[in-house]
Amino acid sequence: MRALRADEGKTNKRRTKDEQKTNKRRTKDEQKTNKRRTKDEQKTVRAARANEQRTKE
Repeated sequence: MRALRADEGKTNKRRTKDEQKTNKRRTKDEQKTNKRRTKDEQKTVRAARANEQRTKE
């Protein structure tokens, strides 16, 4: 309810602009998270390979 009252005075154009900013920010956050997750996965794979090499020797 509170959010609705806060939005009452805004025009549709401004609300749309705010939504676009929020979506852009969310997209950037998701990209950063995906990058970090990929790096973490690569580290895990490298560590597993290193352990495999050690056990073979």
